[in-house]
Amino acid sequence: MKLGYTPIAIALLFAMQTAHADLVSDGELIMDGAQKVYPEFFPSKETTQVFEPWRFRFYPQTGIYVGVNQQDSGVYLLGGIFGDSPTYVNNSDTVLALINSQLGSTGDNNLICDTSSVPDGFVYEYSANEVNVTTNGQCIKLPDNSSYCDVKPETDEAGTPVATGYNVLTNTNIALFELHGLAIPGFDEIAKQAVNSTACIINAPTEFLSYTVNVDICMDITDTLSAYPIPLTGPVTTHLISSSVSTKVDDCFATDADVITNVVTKESWMKDFAGGGFTKIN
Repeated sequence: MKLGYTPIAIALLFAMQTAHADLVSDGELIMDGAQKVYPEFFPSKETTQVFEPWRFRFYPQTGIYVGVNQQDSGVYLLGGIFGDSPTYVNNSDTVLALINSQLGSTGDNNLICDTSSVPDGFVYEYSANEVNVTTNGQCIKLPDNSSYCDVKPETDEAGTPVATGYNVLTNTNIALFELHGLAIPGFDEIAKQAVNSTACIINAPTEFLSYTVNVDICMDITDTLSAYPIPLTGPVTTHLISSSVSTKVDDCFATDADVITNVVTKESWMKDFAGGGFTKIN
């Protein structure tokens, strides 16, 4: 799923829940992250098993279990070099923060998308399940390349995208939207409504379930608009402050989403405002 350098793209890119993500989602994030950060202990992508109150994965190559106890919210290790008794690591919030910080230090700090093509000026800060995206008080010129990010699906050991079965509806809450330098009455309100949109992701990666993203960005769109017969009084900039929240849903097509994307098949649909339902666009 590719997103353009517009306020709506920024808003739709980061789908996430509130900071108080449920323990099941946190457990998946912990175990997925552990496989990336500590491959010497967790060398393969294993399926989560449930034996109340435990959610755990077993790695046959090393003989190690990693699990989350849903009663005390603790993370435990068992087997292999950790011995025959469960070893308490820490509570799930602390472990998740540690793993995310380790992912950040290895350059894989964004599990959802590849930000390697993001232009200079964007600043990403990560803390546990929260991501803060800013332009550090500066207005960044809208780049020629409209591709903002590829939302990455989960993959198997061969790198092949796999269907997770997760459907996530994203709603963006706008705290501030300012449009400066555009002399068209009412256009700023239209643009604000465009930003305030919803998107639904089919086969969303597990990490998509547990992120809170706060955005405070300024974009200079003067060069882009100068190609159109629009009266400009000077530089045109947009300032967006928003927070996005996602919720797991059973069926994207039963929601009020404006856009639906399947990140595995790359299919996309848009809401049909005239006839109802959704129209496939690719």
